[in-house]
Amino acid sequence: MEKFSSFITEEEIKPYRLLILIYKTSPDQSRTGALMTAKAKSMGIPVYEFEVDTGYTTINENGNLVMHNFKFEKDTHNNIVKFEDDKKGFEVKAEDTICLVRVTNAHHRAKRFSEEIRAHGVTTINSAYTYMICDDKWLTYTVLLRNNILQPKTAIVGHEKLLQNQVKEIGGKFPMIVKTTTGAGGFGVVKVEKESNLLSTIQLIQSLNSSADIILQEFIETEYDVRVMVLHDEVVATLKRPLVQSDFRSNITQGNKPKRIKITELEKTECIKAAKAVKGKWVGVDFIPSDDREDKPPYIVEVNGSPGTLFINELNDIDIFKIFLESLKARENWR
Repeated sequence: MEKFSSFITEEEIKPYRLLILIYKTSPDQSRTGALMTAKAKSMGIPVYEFEVDTGYTTINENGNLVMHNFKFEKDTHNNIVKFEDDKKGFEVKAEDTICLVRVTNAHHRAKRFSEEIRAHGVTTINSAYTYMICDDKWLTYTVLLRNNILQPKTAIVGHEKLLQNQVKEIGGKFPMIVKTTTGAGGFGVVKVEKESNLLSTIQLIQSLNSSADIILQEFIETEYDVRVMVLHDEVVATLKRPLVQSDFRSNITQGNKPKRIKITELEKTECIKAAKAVKGKWVGVDFIPSDDREDKPPYIVEVNGSPGTLFINELNDIDIFKIFLESLKARENWR
């Protein structure tokens, strides 16, 4: 922990209990929740995984929130044939409980539970505000823009009659990137090679999801992008993600294999700046490097409020789970 000793200050170090919000029906590809739980147990930190899909809450005689898991199995006719009700549950106490949210606001139950926990004075990592911003690419763009952070030029799609104006707004050059504002893992992202295909591409996306908001984004030529993990305003890990062959996307979920990379001080500064802009305690910041990495800032393309941890440890020679859990011993990192 010497490398990240800035997390631990002279403030009194106190024991704590960890609550982790997870999906049961939507697997975490990086298994971050499960691995964090295992590490916490090995360090003697009391931990409780709460499944937002089927769990429920109560208020006990002390006025404290209690989280209960309700696990069940169904037969082929969708009838519950076996269930397990954790009636004792996990008592949430503001003085010693911190919550790691491994689900997003896109899940309505996750949003409700996260807000309910915060209403009882408990810090969540990340906050509902951070998830709201990071879950929406247009909101992320506007927040970073107000903080003078370099990004690819972006416009949100309105009525098709206004499309030409929006194309001009981001420079009018093709190819161009079309994205849904809530896509993740490289899904909902299309590279449009020429203007004649733009409207039909947007209409196709809308036919698949009529409620989808869509943005147009300037295409930045690159051979790779970089994922930077920022924890409590400090860079703790980096990954270089080469483009998938015959694809323009670099996301690990698209099949590419990340590599080690050392980023510049300017790139570190911009990533920390982006994390602060979304008020994120633990985020993954993605950027495309500039043509002069030492003197020109990178293009920030996304801030992930629930960063995956695949390849983080082995490519950075760290234990990200231990670093995260150790950092929470200092109460100033809860604020």
